[in-house]
Amino acid sequence: MHRLFTISEDTTAFPWAKRTPESGVVAIIAMGIALLAGSLTGHTSAGAIAAGSAFTVGFAVFHEALASGLLSMLAATLGIASATLIGSLAAPWSDLVLLVALVAAVNYGLLAELGPTEGWIGQQSAVFAIIASYFAQGPHYALGRAGMVLAGGALQILMFWIYCLLRPKQREPGSPRTHERIPERLGELWRCLLDELRNRRNSISYVVRLSIVLVASTALYRYYHVRNGYWIPMTALLVLRPQWGHTLSRGIARMLGTVVGAGIALILAKLLPFPDWVLPALVVLSAWGCYALQAVNYAAFSLFITLYIVFLFRFGGFSQTSAAHIRLVNTVVGGSIALAIDAIWKLAGVRNRLFRAESADSVQ
Repeated sequence: MHRLFTISEDTTAFPWAKRTPESGVVAIIAMGIALLAGSLTGHTSAGAIAAGSAFTVGFAVFHEALASGLLSMLAATLGIASATLIGSLAAPWSDLVLLVALVAAVNYGLLAELGPTEGWIGQQSAVFAIIASYFAQGPHYALGRAGMVLAGGALQILMFWIYCLLRPKQREPGSPRTHERIPERLGELWRCLLDELRNRRNSISYVVRLSIVLVASTALYRYYHVRNGYWIPMTALLVLRPQWGHTLSRGIARMLGTVVGAGIALILAKLLPFPDWVLPALVVLSAWGCYALQAVNYAAFSLFITLYIVFLFRFGGFSQTSAAHIRLVNTVVGGSIALAIDAIWKLAGVRNRLFRAESADSVQ
């Protein structure tokens, strides 16, 4: 019964006390500015890229690397911008793209063992590298895309800094200031890294599975030239967890949320032909839903993130109906790959343990 609850937790559990609507309101301001700037200047694609970066960096509000949300935002911005540049430059060559996918998987897997914030930064860096490696449009485009990612992240940092100035946090009497806690946090990270090097068996298993999943899913979409195929390895990366039960739970929730979100987007596209000026509002509203529900329920979060991506694509000039269909299919494929490889790995591990037990019994 406990195992069944673990598997269904990401889909059926709704701890509403964990909702974060206020932080979402703060985070969507930068997105709105980026979308508005792109619309007014006629560079909607650039505005969409900057808004996507601001969206991702906005989640750093819920992480405090080095005891500071602003430092988390800075680390995330630098991580996703450099990953975007590397992925974009590698995009024309499949062998380089596979190498980038491998490095991204190893980086994410190792950082995930250090803590949730470090793991999140590694995960988002991997996601941006995967996305950028799909667009093979030369060094000029690579620099421009990375620049827009930097601009979006910087805008989010600026908005959050202004918010902190207008509404500073109450500090407990005698508690250390942020800069005073940085050496302490660095010491914790160093000790954590040393412990991981001593007990790296579990992390190696996760890194190897991540590498296999990411390289296999990337090779699949590159070989078959799948349209917007980066959603396949991206979904696989987000679904795969260190424990099999959590992978299954996350995979079910991700696919269910995507199916419902894509269905809603298709209905809106067919029945409600809204004017283009409404699109930025829909992007911002669905992004706020992601922020508000990110800790409540992963299926609901996946629903809103599907709506967010579909609306963002339409804002950038891509068909809303096509975006919904493609995301739905690629998400199911990516989630299935992660589940299948993780299941095979688990079965191989069980058989190996049984073989060792039988060998030990025969020796005795």
